[in-house]
Amino acid sequence: MKIVYSTLLGATLIFSLAACSNDPSVDNNPKEQVVPTKSSKKENTPDDKSIDNSGNKSVGNVANDQDAAEKMKELNFTKFDLEVQYDNDQDFDFEYEQRSDNGEYKAEMEDTINDRKLKGMEAFNLIYTQLKDLDFSTNTPKEEVIQNILQRLNLSDNYNSFDLEYTLKDGSKMEIKDNK
Repeated sequence: MKIVYSTLLGATLIFSLAACSNDPSVDNNPKEQVVPTKSSKKENTPDDKSIDNSGNKSVGNVANDQDAAEKMKELNFTKFDLEVQYDNDQDFDFEYEQRSDNGEYKAEMEDTINDRKLKGMEAFNLIYTQLKDLDFSTNTPKEEVIQNILQRLNLSDNYNSFDLEYTLKDGSKMEIKDNK
């Protein structure tokens, strides 16, 4: 019996010493498991409709864009701030401001109707292609301005509110508001 007891005691002692070992191949401390929270920011996936983080990583403010400096000369305005609101909390919001003649500007567009958001160069290129030959003056009738903007930006005229503020190259400021 002494032999069996000694053998069991010896085996227990060996296993006990192995458990308390400083051997790096033995992991005695379980690692903390990281579980993402629901509030953590969702990564963009290929099926995301938003192109906020697509190819161009520019922010809304852009400085020294020489291509834009040339294009700005063709625009009739230095500031263009448009917000058109529709039913079901859908809206089209566009902000553009020319900050200098050397290609410094701020441009942002959010279109919840078509689920797209543009900033910087992408937003500027949109306004340039859609509105480059738009020729408004301080005497242009409100209805004509509204219809031209809606048509050029491919927006419905069934809006709830239309709010446009723009500054012409000559410094004239215009504000057009229309609620249906």
